Amino acid sequence: MNCNESQNYIMRYFDRDLNDIEQAKLKQHLKNCEKCSEEFTNMQQIFTEIEQDTEFLEPPEDFELQVMNRIEKEAYMYQKQKNDNVFVYNILLTAVSLIFVFVFGSIMWEVLNKPIGLIQQTHLTLEMVKDFISAALSMIKGLAIAVVGVTASIYKTYYYAYMILGILLLVTQGLFIRMVKAGNGGTQ
Repeated sequence: MNCNESQNYIMRYFDRDLNDIEQAKLKQHLKNCEKCSEEFTNMQQIFTEIEQDTEFLEPPEDFELQVMNRIEKEAYMYQKQKNDNVFVYNILLTAVSLIFVFVFGSIMWEVLNKPIGLIQQTHLTLEMVKDFISAALSMIKGLAIAVVGVTASIYKTYYYAYMILGILLLVTQGLFIRMVKAGNGGTQ
């Protein structure tokens, strides 16, 4: 039996779910494994404490009444909060709707009174958007070229340092994996 299996057996032991053969296997493993034996002893102490303090674990006589009163109080508060939120939501929706109608109405009034001005304004806006996008793309292209150039320069300068760091990373990772396997009793 390995340590992982014994963990399962220990829990089943305290649940009184082990047969005689399984109990014998567990006892044999506990004789040979100090770590599992210590854990078993700790668990045994915990369960003994819990069994001795059962009077402190009993709920009060009016526990059910207290829980039901708390549930009713929470439900009332939740419902009140929900109603308050609906009222605020309705006010905000009405305000946004009125603002939209006012803005849309004023735009429609301008369009009906001066349609040429709207066309000129739209053309001017489209030109500004086109110039902005062109400038933004130019700037992004310049930044990308600068970043790639700096990265390549750093890489050329510190090539050997990167190689050493990579090797150290692989060695560290291998040691870590060995430590994890050793910590789990070699199972995996």
